[in-house]
Amino acid sequence: MEAMLFAAGRPLSVEEISGISGLDARDVLDAAESLLREYASRGGGIEVRAVEGSFVMQVRGDLAQAVSMVAPRELDSSVIRTLAVIAYRQPITQSELARIRGNKCYEHVRILERMGLISAIKKGRTRELWTTRGFAEYFGLQSENPEFLKETIARKREMIGITPMYESLARRLGIDYVVVNPYRPEDSDIAMLRKIRLLVASPGYAERIREHYSGEIIEVGTSTFSKLKEGVERLALQLKDVSGAEALIGEIDAALREYRAMARGLGLVKPLTPIAGEIALDMHLDLGDNGVTAAADYTGAEADIIIPTHQESHIDIIERIKQRYDAMLEGLRQRRR
Repeated sequence: MEAMLFAAGRPLSVEEISGISGLDARDVLDAAESLLREYASRGGGIEVRAVEGSFVMQVRGDLAQAVSMVAPRELDSSVIRTLAVIAYRQPITQSELARIRGNKCYEHVRILERMGLISAIKKGRTRELWTTRGFAEYFGLQSENPEFLKETIARKREMIGITPMYESLARRLGIDYVVVNPYRPEDSDIAMLRKIRLLVASPGYAERIREHYSGEIIEVGTSTFSKLKEGVERLALQLKDVSGAEALIGEIDAALREYRAMARGLGLVKPLTPIAGEIALDMHLDLGDNGVTAAADYTGAEADIIIPTHQESHIDIIERIKQRYDAMLEGLRQRRR
């Protein structure tokens, strides 16, 4: 058992030890207790501990920080980012983690569980994730208290701010983010704007935002699929580990091809507002003064086609654009009947 714990470099469950050694569970527990007592009596730099129902051989807790500089870091950057999200947002469900980090997080969770850095508790159809004492010891932190860990991570991480309308985009891209209102900020928003290094916002609001924020702004247009694609590509270039960018760009391209095919031959459009013109051009519709009039809903203009733009922020960003394109197509079809 001592050799197994040394070779594993991570916590081993009673079941794992039993399966390898051939001992029954009672004998494994007896052997573990014996090892715990023996290593405790030595007073050396290595200890054997019980962690979340498993057993691990590790550097003694009070020495972990002193030797952290020479300790290996087996985790790659993408797994570390997933671990940081868990630590900062704990307790976090695995389903919520997947919305933030993408489906690759399930493999990351398996790796982190095997290393004893996180624990998982069944919660309905998903699991709730927490960091363990092993997490604090692995990174040489003074406490395993979740609030202490959150404060430590908040001080060190590069915070990315998004407005509520972009929350579904951030989740699709796998970006770890904080929601902030830079347009009409309250005191809590102003405090957050001082901490973030980059803000994702709507085009045309930079001057208003600059009254309270001096960091970098990336404007992402959402009026059309083409503008959204441009914004996603800029974010992917600017940020590290934007895991969902490729899949999202593929979804945008597929949707745009579908809408252009549906728009073929539906006739002329006369845009009365810029967003109506952008959508018509994105679908390769012909423009003309004799066309069907189209306008955005926020203007109150009388038009044959009203494009919805005042949509709820909880609606997925792709679905919001589809609603606008569907309104354009449906209006043109009705005029042809």
